[in-house]
Amino acid sequence: MFRTDSFVLIAAALVGSVTAVLVSLGETPFFPASFQTTLGECPENGDIPAHQRPILEPDEASWFGHILLTLHEAPLVGRRAGQRPTLRFTLPGPYPVTVRVTEVEGGRLHLTGKWLQGWYGCTDERGCVVEKLLSPAEQARLEAAVEPLLRVPSYGCYGFVDSAGLILEASDGDAYRMWHQRSPRSGDLLAAGAVFVQLAEWPLADEFSRSAHHP
Repeated sequence: MFRTDSFVLIAAALVGSVTAVLVSLGETPFFPASFQTTLGECPENGDIPAHQRPILEPDEASWFGHILLTLHEAPLVGRRAGQRPTLRFTLPGPYPVTVRVTEVEGGRLHLTGKWLQGWYGCTDERGCVVEKLLSPAEQARLEAAVEPLLRVPSYGCYGFVDSAGLILEASDGDAYRMWHQRSPRSGDLLAAGAVFVQLAEWPLADEFSRSAHHP
């Protein structure tokens, strides 16, 4: 399981389902409105120094929510109190992909990865999906990768013009957190993202991983 001092992440039943297609951004927001006024501490990113800014700006909330909806994902915000936690990593573009982990019986983690039709041989109109039960070694690798992020509060970052974003969300039904950064040159979010997409067998995973190890 994913452990921090006060936040334990174990995944639940699959969040992405047919009902996710019907989710309206106007009816069910993907992100807390408070994130647009709450300040977060963004780490240094190459030539961009560490800085403080709102966790999520309005245009970011709209764009990220649109991508998640396109990938047939449901909001992790507003889930019932007491529901078991979920972790979801998303690359909004230029090649959108999302990877969600959930826990099944026995404490094992189930992974669901998705990317859109038209990319790298994906012909399904609903996009391509990879589902797998992580091995103990894979699970330990993922837990180690996300642990540094789970130790810090939510943050959002400014970035280079036209740079791609990385998003990690964590929800247990009682609390929701997220971390996002534009084209990080190094750091915990980039390193964790590389593990998510590699475990999901995303076609661009190796290329993405090289960027994580060679800033």
